[in-house]
Amino acid sequence: MIIQNRDGSIVEETRHPEGARHKQQSYCAEVPVSLLDEESSLIDRIISFAFDTLGARQLKLRVRDAE
Repeated sequence: MIIQNRDGSIVEETRHPEGARHKQQSYCAEVPVSLLDEESSLIDRIISFAFDTLGARQLKLRVRDAE
């Protein structure tokens, strides 16, 4: 799972050993809709992080309604 901090930085929730990282091909991310107004490039950054940095083959990205 990918987590976005309040400052806009994105981190991976759990660290996998380097060998196990290659086996993980599917990632999920959830973004509150309110952050999209504040950070217009957020979805692009998440996609880039998942595919370029993590080597994901699949990304499930959800935009959550404000609570």
